[in-house]
Amino acid sequence: MNHKNGNYFLENFWRILTNIWSILFLIVAVADFFLKGEMSYVLSPFAIVYGAILSIFVGTKEFARWFNMYKSRRHPGEWAAILWSFVVIILEIISWSTKGQYSISTQTISVYIMILTVFAITQSSKEIYTNKMGQ
Repeated sequence: MNHKNGNYFLENFWRILTNIWSILFLIVAVADFFLKGEMSYVLSPFAIVYGAILSIFVGTKEFARWFNMYKSRRHPGEWAAILWSFVVIILEIISWSTKGQYSISTQTISVYIMILTVFAITQSSKEIYTNKMGQ
């Protein structure tokens, strides 16, 4: 976002908040997995808050892009999708190898699907924007 129009603070605020909640949810999801669902009472509210914060961050970023106020060359969304994919694959392998002794919560799978969906939508939005602008 443009540093001069005051939106830089908002971008950084939502990025930092999103990163904090990403780490918190990931920790709670993995802990819940290894504690066999004992953290499920925390997982649902964390999933809801994380989903809302991620949606706000990505939504404001995409609106800024379409109003020519955001031009980032960074790709943190790709890294988030890769990290989550890696974690879910590892947890699934552990679950399969222990014959279901450990299982991934539905909240964790829902958040993973949400992350992939948000990533796919932003990728499509970037492509449409780039094509529209003739770049």
